[in-house]
Amino acid sequence: MSESREIKTKRYYWIDHARGFIMIWLVVALFLPIWITEGPARFFLAHPENQRTTTLMNLYDVGVPAFIFIMGFLMPISFTRRKERDGVKKTVIHMIIRYGIILGLGLLIFIVDGGYLIKESGGEWVLIAGIPVIRWDVLPSLGLVGLITIPFLWLKPKFRSIVAAILLIFYQIMLLFGGWREYAIESIHGGILGTIFGLSVVMIWATCFGELLLINDKLTEKRKYQIYALGGIVCLIVGLLIMLIPEWYPNKRQITLTYILISTGVTILGSFLFIGIDKKLQKPIFILDSYGKSPFLIYVISVVIEFLIVDLIGYEMDLLVAIPMIIVVSVIAILLDKKGKIIKL
Repeated sequence: MSESREIKTKRYYWIDHARGFIMIWLVVALFLPIWITEGPARFFLAHPENQRTTTLMNLYDVGVPAFIFIMGFLMPISFTRRKERDGVKKTVIHMIIRYGIILGLGLLIFIVDGGYLIKESGGEWVLIAGIPVIRWDVLPSLGLVGLITIPFLWLKPKFRSIVAAILLIFYQIMLLFGGWREYAIESIHGGILGTIFGLSVVMIWATCFGELLLINDKLTEKRKYQIYALGGIVCLIVGLLIMLIPEWYPNKRQITLTYILISTGVTILGSFLFIGIDKKLQKPIFILDSYGKSPFLIYVISVVIEFLIVDLIGYEMDLLVAIPMIIVVSVIAILLDKKGKIIKL
């Protein structure tokens, strides 16, 4: 039984709707030509200019952390129910294979594109702070954060969240004093270090909120949502306050502490829009629901198509290609939904 179908028995339609919205947002931004995404709509459809060292973040920067948050939000209930059905060993193996496939696909694309994973200069690896700079991007990040989060599921939510916070603080300290900022700047999404100590924290925190809302049976629904909202408010306010400290600015490329806090806060508070719609409608919303059911597959298909068109063929994306490609991806999502092929990888 898929995660979506399990959750729907409890009428949590908003989860697929929120994930579907994020997917549509990312897919549209992926295919639209640069003159649109980096024009007046940059705040919503592209990262800030000079994203390597910018001290500001756009709303678009929230996209990947938001997607990772939804991944983590559903992880505890998926893990619990599969464990009850198949046992711990089979469940862990299943999850390792699942996220390992995503990680492998991301690394494979890099190998096909450039023929290497570690950056080289003059025939030697590029080292920063004594660490080889690895080519990195969204897809391998999605796989790696999943693998990192698996062992944290055995910890109590409160302790789990504290450990994750310590990882994030440690990463920020290393950005400031350990030479990791230069490393992050040379990669994308903070490189492998930003994923391990930054983006994985988003997923770990999300598992705590997932257990709270979807599994905890000791609190009333109202109290659960109060705690959930409070978590979002705290993350957002603390992030905005800390960013006032010199060198603690939010930056997507570097995966700074303030970037993680603000993104998590915006994601949680933004999810209440979908929660409110769910309370009113209590039924699937066309296209949002379809995109939200097979997110990994839809994202992989989109990335591969964009990779073939832009990187291999060398065609500069324009509306004549972008619009048909967005339609194709949407049709695939709808057909998978209608035929009941809910593919989570």
